Amino acid sequence: MLERSSRSTRYLVAFAVTLMAAAGCSNSDKQTNDESKPVCGGKLAGDAFQTLAGDGGITEEQLRKFSPKEWTAAGSCTLYGKEHAVEIDYLWHSDSIDNLDRYRSPGPSTVKTFKVGSSTGYLERTKVRVAKGNVNQNRAWLALPCAMPGEATSDHAVLEIEVKEPPPARSLDDSLTKAFVSALTIATSYLGDDVFKCSASPSPAASRSASPNASGG
Repeated sequence: MLERSSRSTRYLVAFAVTLMAAAGCSNSDKQTNDESKPVCGGKLAGDAFQTLAGDGGITEEQLRKFSPKEWTAAGSCTLYGKEHAVEIDYLWHSDSIDNLDRYRSPGPSTVKTFKVGSSTGYLERTKVRVAKGNVNQNRAWLALPCAMPGEATSDHAVLEIEVKEPPPARSLDDSLTKAFVSALTIATSYLGDDVFKCSASPSPAASRSASPNASGG
């Protein structure tokens, strides 16, 4: 999950912070999804998730600490379709302002950049290792400066949000590109604004009106 730096180190830092923050979360087993039940425990809704799951849309979902009652360091949910699956992840961790610039520039695997509120999102086609060797994976992600409640500055912590599909990657045609951008925008509105209340996150109204065709880099 979230490949730009050592993930194992981040999880150790993040879960250590969780203990201090006395976080809580809600869990759910796999459940059948239908038109009346929005995805990820009823927190996210949008056609983008149906598109990412493929023809027929979402058939079930699995929650893993995705809908916290209070601050939690990390969580995810997976949406399953008849053809494909998509995972939405988040990771909150401490970091110094000197390190934040590395989250704000395209990398060699960046296919497109776009704006989500005041933050920059990245659509990437990355290499991941599987049993048979390295294969491509599509992922959209961004990082929000995000202080713990009560802190005066957001320069020392960051919330990373990611929407990705299991490898091997599909061709990033216009429809799939729009779906990744839209799904990340919706997830950022919920996690960045409703859950973590990051000052840099978009408002729900802004996210609903955000165009998946945001200018690329």
